[in-house]
Amino acid sequence: MSRPMNDVDPAALGSIEQTGSGEALEELMVSLQRLGRLLASRQATSRVTTAAGADVTMQGAALLRVMLRAGRTSVAALAAAAPMDLGAVSRQVRLLESDGLVRRSTAPDDGRVALLELTPKGRKLAERIRAVGAQHLEQALGDWSEDEARTLAHLIQRLVDDLTATPVRPGRSASNAR
Repeated sequence: MSRPMNDVDPAALGSIEQTGSGEALEELMVSLQRLGRLLASRQATSRVTTAAGADVTMQGAALLRVMLRAGRTSVAALAAAAPMDLGAVSRQVRLLESDGLVRRSTAPDDGRVALLELTPKGRKLAERIRAVGAQHLEQALGDWSEDEARTLAHLIQRLVDDLTATPVRPGRSASNAR
């Protein structure tokens, strides 16, 4: 039995249900909505940052994690990797700079480009945030086999790639409403 969907127009499901896999797609959409809400939750991020001893915003934590992976990067590249609006990244970077977590320098080949990198203090904090998040995920997947975890990672990446590559078109019920 599938659960009811929140925030979805039932009329928009008409064409999905006609494909014969409507229940499976509905369950997938509900699961993705739940995952999206969890990942976007300030409360969930706050639990991780608090456990890591990090007094940073949700966006600040996201930028620290990206910078830990990316190393020295431009503001524009950081915004793209986060993914966040350039203005929001600039505001968060200023906060992280004032806390001594990030430092700014000028690109040697183009003086107009600002490069950002973690300070030693910022690197330690980002590593703690990453470690707490990884430990939480590891505990949540405690009953999963390594193959199951790898399969999930592969399928999520495949789904993200396919969703990104697939154009969004109006559904049959949406085009009939015009």
